[in-house]
Amino acid sequence: MGVRFWVGGGLLLIALGLLIANGLRSASQYYLTVSELRARAESLQGRPIRLSGIVDGGTIRYDPETFHVEFGLVERVADIGKAPPLKVVYKGVKPDLLQNEAQAIVEGTLGPDGVFYAQNLLLKCPTRYEEEAAKGSR
Repeated sequence: MGVRFWVGGGLLLIALGLLIANGLRSASQYYLTVSELRARAESLQGRPIRLSGIVDGGTIRYDPETFHVEFGLVERVADIGKAPPLKVVYKGVKPDLLQNEAQAIVEGTLGPDGVFYAQNLLLKCPTRYEEEAAKGSR
């Protein structure tokens, strides 16, 4: 009975260790900036990527019949209108926060055509939160 206990306990510890290591690896996925993605585009095509950038409001296109959303991401607010935005395509309802200068984190893949195909879209509108914080501090 003692040998079975130690073997079973050892196998449980190994399985638990593998689960923890796998969970930490997926949870520690950091995001790339637009310039980092462009610099490594060839090696990252088709691989899951988390990308951070600023929405260029002049590039937002939405078709409510097909739920096709397109917009461009730039590195910084100062790049809007100056640097060419990275085209992002998303299939889903257009989020209310998808607007000019919104901070975005998109998760998806980079296609061979240089377009980022997003499966998940996380947005934060800085002006909205700054206004709420200012109201709360009065």
